Amino acid sequence: MAATSMTGFGRGEINLPDRRLSVEIATVNQKNLQVSCYAPEEWSSLETLSTPWIRARLVRGKVTVRVTFAEVGVKAATAWDEAAVLNALADLRALATRTGVPFEPDARLLWQLAEGKRSTRAPLPALESCEAAVALGFAAALDQLVAMREAEGRALVADLTERLRKISVFVAAMEAGEKEAPKRHRTALMKRLQEAGLGLDPSDERVLKELALFADRCDITEEVVRLKSHILQFTNELKVEKSGRKLDFLVQELLREVNTVGSKAAEIPTTQAVLEAKTEIERIREQVQNLE
Repeated sequence: MAATSMTGFGRGEINLPDRRLSVEIATVNQKNLQVSCYAPEEWSSLETLSTPWIRARLVRGKVTVRVTFAEVGVKAATAWDEAAVLNALADLRALATRTGVPFEPDARLLWQLAEGKRSTRAPLPALESCEAAVALGFAAALDQLVAMREAEGRALVADLTERLRKISVFVAAMEAGEKEAPKRHRTALMKRLQEAGLGLDPSDERVLKELALFADRCDITEEVVRLKSHILQFTNELKVEKSGRKLDFLVQELLREVNTVGSKAAEIPTTQAVLEAKTEIERIREQVQNLE
């Protein structure tokens, strides 16, 4: 299983008596897993119930769950809210008493109150009584969500693999550019000494010391070895699921090693390769933020 994206969307629908349950789950990138569930007030405990189902499938990301219902049939559409009507009558009676107005409710007033207080939906069943059906709705939504995250993950892996290939080319250019730096520096040093009228022998201890110090300053062998190792590790981690945190660490290490090469660079081609590599690493960093 390859690395997966943290961005995705899934929807599941389950039929309940007189209504259809719809579960929508959307995820975006976030360092840790955070679940927010929006459901009818009667099901206020749904977030607590559903969080373990989500954690079983997802590791990172900001998860937003929305649970809605569509009523089926005529019964729900003609339902009156009896409790609301009785409360309205009580309020009217109390107001009439305070103002000294006779209050004798009739069938017409009762009908008007009932129509005005018509319930928008029939009461929901207890969550415990339909937990199994709700779990199926979540499972269907999570299946779609995970499939979408995997598909986007494959696209990200392809993009990152290509960028790693480019960085490998730049690293090779850095290595090749700096190999000849000591020789070019020796030639330039001897030329400057001759132009200054200092006919020092190339085997002179002072010349050899200067050349040795320069060679040590521009030696990028260790950085190149580590860069190649990080690129190999990064490539391998792209083949592993839920490796986003480790990839984020490797991006930091890649950037640190390239910056070190840049500080040591004695050749213009090396500096150019460093700048190009840093550009690719920054693009990789942005993409890695979306990997789980």
